[in-house]
Amino acid sequence: MAKPPKKYDGLTKEQKKFLKKMLGIKKLEDLDVAILKQLKEKLKSLKDVRNKNMLIYKLWDVIMCVIIASFANNNTWDDIHQFVKDNYRWFKSFLQMTGGISCVDSYERIMALVDSDELNKILLDFFTYIIISNSIKTNMLNFDGRVNNGSKRKTTLLSDEKAPLNCLNVYSNKYGYCIKTVEIADKTNEIPTIEEVVTGMNLTSTISTWDALNTQKKNVKAVINAHGDYTVPVKSNHETFYNELVNYFDDKRCEEIIAGNLSSQYMTYNEKSHSALIKYECFQTSDINWFQDKNEWSGLKTIGMVKKTITTKVIEKKKDKNGKTKKTEKYITSIECRYYISSRNVNIIEFNEVTRKHWNVENKIHFHLDFTFCQDANKTTNKNALLNLEIIHKFVLG
Repeated sequence: MAKPPKKYDGLTKEQKKFLKKMLGIKKLEDLDVAILKQLKEKLKSLKDVRNKNMLIYKLWDVIMCVIIASFANNNTWDDIHQFVKDNYRWFKSFLQMTGGISCVDSYERIMALVDSDELNKILLDFFTYIIISNSIKTNMLNFDGRVNNGSKRKTTLLSDEKAPLNCLNVYSNKYGYCIKTVEIADKTNEIPTIEEVVTGMNLTSTISTWDALNTQKKNVKAVINAHGDYTVPVKSNHETFYNELVNYFDDKRCEEIIAGNLSSQYMTYNEKSHSALIKYECFQTSDINWFQDKNEWSGLKTIGMVKKTITTKVIEKKKDKNGKTKKTEKYITSIECRYYISSRNVNIIEFNEVTRKHWNVENKIHFHLDFTFCQDANKTTNKNALLNLEIIHKFVLG
């Protein structure tokens, strides 16, 4: 006699695993509906541009469905629709669900009409209201761009070429949250976008970081005008300045900094990484009077270098005259140096922390968008719908 089928609770094994990982729960019924209702009330303030005489689905209902479905690892409009369909009774317990379950196209169409800045602000305000932490006095903000490759289209007989969605993300280390997402206009890049974004922010008690491409005088000035600070890298895109920093941090000068001269500080520590031993050395000094163009870089107070010495053990195999394999150990050493400018005073512990935490925007946001939410596999061409879905994914990560 065949066994009766197990009762289906609307969740696949993968979705249950994802929910447990994200929220520490095993089923939807364990979610705090009171908090979900609070979020629903916040979303009611979103401007709805649809024709009021033709409304079938509540705007906040649709967005809540997308948010909760994203918590259960549903990353496409088809997946979201199927998830809501499978769990309709549960959604109906705290949402109005007028018109029943939205069709697949309705999710994308409605999300395309939502103002991204408004949605991001509501989710950020709600997030900080629930999880705000005051343990960190100075907030570190990491600026970095990311391209959504799945939205790119080549020229065909039926359609023109479409550039992919390119966004500038601002990640807050204090909140562990991407506090701002701005679409970078086609035929431009993140350099002017950083200036525009920073100009509209209050950066009091923050330290901004970005990659060397964005270390521009206008961006640095915008941070200072917004009452913030910066610690940013300099590379060969500013060739003369970069070479001056390389020449400054020569062996003799580093010895003086290690000795505590030149209004400076130094620290060193080791880390193991797979088969390599990495020695980090951090140098920071306020000795910048030699730099003729220092006044052109707003707020410049200190310069620094992070020296990374990597020692890797390699096992070489060679055969002797008798044909026997002989193993010999060999150590290969390589050195990498990165150079920084900062509006902060000499504080080597903070300098080391800021330069290392810049990579959080890659490790804690971009990595998950690529691999956890598989965004590059999402073929949505409507950039605003895709942008709003990305904002929701970042809220879920937070």
